[in-house]
Amino acid sequence: MADLDNLLPWIIKLRKEYSPNSDIWNFRRDWERIRVSFLAQLNDGSYQFSPLERYEFDDGIRSLWSSQDMVVLKLISLALQQQMGDHIPTSCYHVKGHGGLKKAVHDTSTAIPNYQYVMRSDIKSYYESISFDVLIGIIESYVKHPILLTLISKALRRTETRGGNFYDYYEKGIPKGSPLSPILGALALIPLDNAMDKRSGVYYCRFMDDWCVLTKSKSALRKAVKVTHQILKSLKLELHPAKTYIGKISQGFNFLAYYMDDKKILPAKETIKRFHERAIALYEQSQDPGKTRHYKKNTTKRDISLYQVNEEAPTNAEFQNILTQLWKMTAKLPDTLAIMRRYIGQWSRWLKIGLTSLNEFMTSVEIHLPGIFSCWTPGMPQDSLLHG
Repeated sequence: MADLDNLLPWIIKLRKEYSPNSDIWNFRRDWERIRVSFLAQLNDGSYQFSPLERYEFDDGIRSLWSSQDMVVLKLISLALQQQMGDHIPTSCYHVKGHGGLKKAVHDTSTAIPNYQYVMRSDIKSYYESISFDVLIGIIESYVKHPILLTLISKALRRTETRGGNFYDYYEKGIPKGSPLSPILGALALIPLDNAMDKRSGVYYCRFMDDWCVLTKSKSALRKAVKVTHQILKSLKLELHPAKTYIGKISQGFNFLAYYMDDKKILPAKETIKRFHERAIALYEQSQDPGKTRHYKKNTTKRDISLYQVNEEAPTNAEFQNILTQLWKMTAKLPDTLAIMRRYIGQWSRWLKIGLTSLNEFMTSVEIHLPGIFSCWTPGMPQDSLLHG
């Protein structure tokens, strides 16, 4: 009961911007009346999930759970993580307590000097391709709680509806936006984590479905690639052909929004490109406040799997060109200067945070991208942020 009470403020905060017609307001109003029967259904495994509301945007399909179902999914996620305990390998960085994206970048960059070859890849249509039977099989090898397993199975095998049409998911496909999805995404590739962690002389790091393997020799790299294909075949998954790089570290590769090679680590070109796109969107919003709501409605979390692995290292000229364009825009509308400067500061802090102990990163940026380095240098004149 205490867990339920703690999650009520969580779902209210999560959906505080939702429309007056959203079910969150009825759920909040009726909470005291339904919570006892709600808990009883969870404890005996009889709880039934409602059909999801399906929405289609330009960048893909999004499915919305009811507020009550979201609370259940969060509870399942917490219980599943507790049941798994130490069974989730530490090489899976996106799981809570394993360090997150910046630690994955930090540890990978720190390991690079000890290796010569890399395999960097991800799964083609990862969430949409996860087999329910395979995933449940993996979970059952660690979790023996029958009611928890029943609830997980119900959450996977779901129905979505839009415009009177029903879409049933019985075999594969995990919806994005569920609090349960990150932990399921971690568990679905545990066989790969375990296989790579057991290999001696190999560095392995995974964040969601993005991972890299560092080896000291070509033969070790070939064996790692062979094992990867074998495991993914057994999991009914396949590598993304356009997001896979196998070769020398010295040639450079992109991983988790950063460019790395044997001499430097920098923000990836795609990272800088998205900074530019977001800055332009903020400028347009400042001229027409009505665009703000539209932009937020269609904005989704950054998908790091979209970063191409074979992009070249960014150049300072490219970033300076972006700053010059932003300065020209703010000259037309001076009120946006403060907005732009604030965003540049937030963006540069995102690049830096978590990597402050990695001296190679600061040195690389200062040498190769001084325009970005100036954005976070203490005491830098404020106007220089947009003057370039």
